[in-house]
Amino acid sequence: MKKILSLAMAVLLVVSALAMASADTLSDIQERGTLVVGANIEFPPYEFYWTNPETGEEEITGFDMDLARGIAEELGVDIQINDQAFSGLVTALSVGEMDMVISGLAIKPERLEVVDFSDPYFSGEQILLVRAEDYDTYKTDADLVGKKVGAQLGSLQQGILESQFAESEPLLLDKPSVLALELMQGNIDGWLITDLVAMQYMVVYPDTFKISEVPVDYDSSAGIGVAVAKGDNTSLLEIVNDYIARVHADGTWDAWMDDAVAKSASLLSEE
Repeated sequence: MKKILSLAMAVLLVVSALAMASADTLSDIQERGTLVVGANIEFPPYEFYWTNPETGEEEITGFDMDLARGIAEELGVDIQINDQAFSGLVTALSVGEMDMVISGLAIKPERLEVVDFSDPYFSGEQILLVRAEDYDTYKTDADLVGKKVGAQLGSLQQGILESQFAESEPLLLDKPSVLALELMQGNIDGWLITDLVAMQYMVVYPDTFKISEVPVDYDSSAGIGVAVAKGDNTSLLEIVNDYIARVHADGTWDAWMDDAVAKSASLLSEE
């Protein structure tokens, strides 16, 4: 009985320690003086590397990164951006490697089981991108049976691929730019991606890509949000949510979007 009681007490202490660590996220950030943000810098116009023509220096830009820097400024701290593979971001957040993830992360039930989200700050539709020459070939799910369809590893598009296009041959890669190249070269027949990213490629390559008529079964109404560790992060999320509401109301968000889309288009046109 004593051994069982001791084990129970040890478990309780561990759980309590984890809860306290989670509850102290805001104070930890402020005491440290740095906000650590995880992102996969490979998703224009959300976040991407861009060479500033005026300075010749490479910068991390995109509207996700504008939001991250704005939150850091709101907290009165510096920012550190950790560029990681998209598929590992939620895990890295859960084990305390970063304070939040801002990387086009869709708010999904399975993610809500392991992390907490801010209010949504953006919402995009999910589409199937195909080569223009194949536009009339793929009209329904059935047309893609046995065909190769690509998606980003660990993304919500991977889930769509595995459920709606289960009879297609999947190609899962970390980098959207590589998936675009695979589609361009005919190595895959379709690419599941969010509409804003697809439109960037279509602007640069208007005769190469088209949005397929195949409907993608996904409700995007939940949107994408800032993810923080699971636990009592109410104070941190209140600041983040207030900031999101403010930049949407005062036109800042629209300016970020316009800037990110313009820079992304110039970047893709150089590839």
